[in-house]
Amino acid sequence: MIAAPSKRTFSKMHSHTISLPGQTLTALSANESAAGPPVVFIHGITSSVNFWLPSLPPEIRDRRHWISLSLPGHHPSKCDHRAIDAWDNVTSDKWAGWYETALLQLIGDEPADLVGWSTGGFTSLAMAAHFPQRVRSMLSISGFAIGKWLGLIGRFQRMSLSSLTRWMVRLGFGSVGRRRLLFDLVIRSGVVDTKAFHSSPVYEETLRDWFAAFGQHDAVIMAELFRKISRVNLSDCIDRINCPTLIAGGDLDPYIPASHSRWIADQVRGAELVLWPGSGHMFFAERTQEYQDLLVRWLK
Repeated sequence: MIAAPSKRTFSKMHSHTISLPGQTLTALSANESAAGPPVVFIHGITSSVNFWLPSLPPEIRDRRHWISLSLPGHHPSKCDHRAIDAWDNVTSDKWAGWYETALLQLIGDEPADLVGWSTGGFTSLAMAAHFPQRVRSMLSISGFAIGKWLGLIGRFQRMSLSSLTRWMVRLGFGSVGRRRLLFDLVIRSGVVDTKAFHSSPVYEETLRDWFAAFGQHDAVIMAELFRKISRVNLSDCIDRINCPTLIAGGDLDPYIPASHSRWIADQVRGAELVLWPGSGHMFFAERTQEYQDLLVRWLK
C-alpha cells in the first residue's frame, strides 16, 4: 500500500541554510540521531525541498536520517543576480563542489546515500564522479549527464539560450507561477501514464507544494539556470563513478529519453538499470508504489 504521510509526520524537521559565494542553499532534515548513513535527496528543476515529502516511504521517513537539499536559486534558497551572471563557465566539478560544501556543513565528512531526480540526478552523478569519498551509493531517477533537455522544457531551454527570446522564458515562468491551470498543463507535458498520475495519493499534495514554490522562484534566475545547465557535460568523467549506482526512470520519458538513461548505466561500472514501462518523467505519481519499493530495496 502506498504511504502518503500527513503534515504532522514532519513536525520534527529541521531547516538549514548553507552559505556559498553569491548564493545560499536550503536543506530540510529529520531523524538526525538515527543510526546509519544519511540519505540525501535532491529535487528537480523548478521544484523545491518539499518535493520529496509526500512520497517518502515510512521506512525512510521515520527511521533514517534524511536530508532534502535544494538546487541553486530555488526558493527559499537565494542566488545573487550578479553571481549567476558569472556562471558561464560552470562545469560539473564546480556544480558538485557546491554540494560538497553543503554536505560538509550538514554532516561533516560522513559519506551519504544520494537520491536525485532530473537535475538532482545530474547533481548526484556529478558528486559521485568528482567527490567519490562522499557518496556511499547513488540512485539517479531520470538524471542526465548532458544538460540538453527534450520536450516542452527543452523548448524553454533552447529559448533561454538567445537574448532575443530569453525574456519570453522569464515571462513564461512568471505566468506559470501565478496560474495553477498553466502550471498543471506544464507538468502534464512530462506525464505519460495520466491515469496512474491522477490516481496517486501523493499527486495533489506534491503538485500543491510544487506550485507554491514555483510562484516564489525568481524568473530571471530560473531562465539563467535553464541556460547554464544546457552547457554541463559529465560524459568525459562519468566512467569514474565506482559506488553502487542505480539508474531509474520512465521508459517513455519525454524530457530525458530512456536511451540516455541506458547510456549512463552502460558508462558506470556495475550500475543497475530500472526503466518503468509506460511511464514518463513524473515518477512520484506515475509509479508511486514502484518508486517507494525500489527506494527501500536499494537503501537496504
